[in-house]
Amino acid sequence: MTMLTEVQIQTTLNFTQKMIQTPSVNGQHNERAMAEEMIAFANSLELDTEILALEEERPCALVHLGPKEQTGLLLIGHMDTVPVGDESNWEYPPFSGEISGNQMYGRGAIDNKGGIAAAMAALWWLRENALEELKMSVTLIGVPDEESGATGRLGIKYLQEIGKLQGKGAIYVYPDSDRTNIGHRGVWRIKLTTRGQSFHSGSLDWQDTDRSHNAVTGMAEIIGGLERLTFPRPAASSFFEDKETVITPTVITGGSGPSMVPDICEAHVDMRLVPDVPRKEIEDAIQGLVADVIQRRPSLQASVETETYLPPTIIPDDAEVLTALRASVREVLDIDPAVQVSGPANESYLLNGYGIPTCTYGPDGAGAHANNEYVEIDSIFKVAEVYAQTALKLCS
Repeated sequence: MTMLTEVQIQTTLNFTQKMIQTPSVNGQHNERAMAEEMIAFANSLELDTEILALEEERPCALVHLGPKEQTGLLLIGHMDTVPVGDESNWEYPPFSGEISGNQMYGRGAIDNKGGIAAAMAALWWLRENALEELKMSVTLIGVPDEESGATGRLGIKYLQEIGKLQGKGAIYVYPDSDRTNIGHRGVWRIKLTTRGQSFHSGSLDWQDTDRSHNAVTGMAEIIGGLERLTFPRPAASSFFEDKETVITPTVITGGSGPSMVPDICEAHVDMRLVPDVPRKEIEDAIQGLVADVIQRRPSLQASVETETYLPPTIIPDDAEVLTALRASVREVLDIDPAVQVSGPANESYLLNGYGIPTCTYGPDGAGAHANNEYVEIDSIFKVAEVYAQTALKLCS
């Protein structure tokens, strides 16, 4: 990439390493240190900064460039990461930021710290080369607590509630550089609970009674039925045409001892939703299935409780931010990026709901939510140029 100088490239790489070397595992660390790294680097570049927090140790980091009256482009990345798992399975220590060839390794390298670095580099270049062209501001936001379920409570929702979230469009800095996601499947997670009655498994009372008292076998029947549920596929013309409604039981617990008939069992179920199948249709199917099992097992009780719900979302394929992004990718990389929707969900649904059309685009790499996560170094700077050109198209 020719946009940044060698000094700018090396300085940005050092910043990327520092972010990776700052652990921010959701549930183990807070994001305060990561936010302070972002703010310190942005201040060194003479960019305007803010730290805003609903919870003091889990703040949002905001970096602004350009007129503050109106925001044109939001660049958003989450500062937290998933756990590293078994460190012995990593080629390099997961918080080292080790560089090998064109790859920088570490937890968060591609999800989302490499993207945050690319966004920061873009703001740096714009400040030094195109500040007077900006008629609206470009804002980078580092948000906390995305990996716990993308609820946005401490980040995007909080910023909206205090009037700090606006923009003509947003780019969430998820990978990759040859495609953009303009939507995602929804997520619905439920907890199923079955209740029966305990017996000594060697007693005559259990020998002679109704087997429907067993909460574990009752749950097994429900879980088996869930796996057999099917729903219509999206229309062939839809961006969701290769995505289905998927129901996945993920965690099950039950029983108190090896000689006790289980009187309670709990199961957690993850469901991925598409717009073509309303949530109500799935809910009715689940409730019908549970009712059928209860009818066959009259001594069993069962309940269904929603734990998380994120709706499916998609923006128009002619949204201004998407048009600007695609044109910039063509100019910088000489490719026409694929436009699609993602299977996993993210916080785009919140931004779309607030009237800020959002797509994803970011550096290349691999290993997100897996071992040996890395970001491709050269892609950080290619993407930085794409971000900068997109900002000029949207904010000039």
